[in-house]
Amino acid sequence: MKEGDRAPTIGPTIGAGLTAVGGAGYHFDPDQIAELIPKWEELVNDLDSDFIALRLALQSANPPSADEPAAANAQAIRASLETATLHNRQMRQYADEWIRTLRKANGTYGNQEDRTGRGLHDSRADTSGNGLYR
Repeated sequence: MKEGDRAPTIGPTIGAGLTAVGGAGYHFDPDQIAELIPKWEELVNDLDSDFIALRLALQSANPPSADEPAAANAQAIRASLETATLHNRQMRQYADEWIRTLRKANGTYGNQEDRTGRGLHDSRADTSGNGLYR
């Protein structure tokens, strides 16, 4: 690989604005991360819509008759919908965490870049990177 070329995105960093650069670590792309935030926010909105639909389905999961097979079937449907509702909320929590992480990463990176840039023009500026991960 020539210097400046980027390796393909791998593993859990897929779509996270990080790409492997050989043994040297990762290349951080703040523009790509900024583009991901609205996509994750759209996913959160979709999950919220699905949650509403699941709750409505759960409320209407009643047996069509009083016989035992119908009641057992309705109970199985309710159990399935409750599991789907719980899974939906867990996915939403995961998406919320990703949004927070992406926003924090982009803000931290941008602030450090600003400090480093000031150091190029002002010899008194702190460009040590101290406090980068606050």
